[in-house]
Amino acid sequence: MTVRVNRALAGFHSAFWSVVFLLNVGPDWHRYSSTREVLEVAGTTTALQAMVAFIALNFLVPRWLDRGHIRLFGLLLLAALFLAAESNILFSYFYLEPAYPESYGKYYQILSELSLLERLGFSSTIRWIVFSKLPLLAFPAAVLVAVSYYQRQQAVLALREQKRVAELEALKRQLNPHFIFNTLNNIYALAIKQSEQTPEAIAKLSGILDYVLYRCNNEYVSLEDEVEMIDDYIALERLRFGERLNVSFSKELCAGVMVAPLMFLTLIENAFKHGASQQLDQAFIDISLKATAETIVFTVSNSKSAKIKPKESCEEKIGLANLRRQLALLYPRTHKLDLEETPEHYSSRIYLQRQVA
Repeated sequence: MTVRVNRALAGFHSAFWSVVFLLNVGPDWHRYSSTREVLEVAGTTTALQAMVAFIALNFLVPRWLDRGHIRLFGLLLLAALFLAAESNILFSYFYLEPAYPESYGKYYQILSELSLLERLGFSSTIRWIVFSKLPLLAFPAAVLVAVSYYQRQQAVLALREQKRVAELEALKRQLNPHFIFNTLNNIYALAIKQSEQTPEAIAKLSGILDYVLYRCNNEYVSLEDEVEMIDDYIALERLRFGERLNVSFSKELCAGVMVAPLMFLTLIENAFKHGASQQLDQAFIDISLKATAETIVFTVSNSKSAKIKPKESCEEKIGLANLRRQLALLYPRTHKLDLEETPEHYSSRIYLQRQVA
């Protein structure tokens, strides 16, 4: 993998600097006296551009720009550009003009009477030439810095996505055993009673486990599949609590809606565990799911046992803590979780912007 990346990077730089070289040759290549002169003139400019780009990418960006020292980065980059421009003048003065007097005598007659110091910047004409060379020398570095910044941003985004996926998987690994443990306790209670409903409860649990282990491995699942699993879970709990529990589940579904799996189940579990299971007399759980063209609203209300202390009723359990984190990861800025408690009941509501298949 590393070798492949290095080859791709080498290929990109080869193609990039070849294009820069051709741009430096320009449309007036025929004015040069020979192919060698073309290669030396354009090659010198390309080499100086590569020098500026190397300094910018390997020293100025990591040491100053990435650390927020923008002004210092700009000053140092400008110094590097001046150094490259002056080097270009020196190379022209000592080599190109003596080697190719015909070309330079024709195009640089105005410079023939100037001294070396004047040509290095102590002349208004040369100052114009130096400043005019700065954009030419800077543009390859600017392109490569922009490409490097884009690649680093992509790498950062990839790392964030990997972290997000890993965190979601960790949350699911915490949630699923918690859910399975509670459900097994329900079946155990039926088995203790030697209830004839135990086989039916095991069948319901089998369907739920099939969903949890194999059918909800993606970030989003079909809302219809999620509702089917919730129906199985409610049926399982009805077997456990019998007539002392009234459960209603009203739903208005919209085709093609996707939702993050097992989030609604967390609130339903809490309703059974912290409401119905501690209620000595008649208990109720009202569940409502409404999916419109834009939103999903899921509400759970359950009766409250008078024996529960207020402090205990406000404690966040593992499932609720995981639910908050999953909502933050999967529905950033597009969700709302409301929890309400009165002396008679608990109520929780999840508001989501829908995901369409």
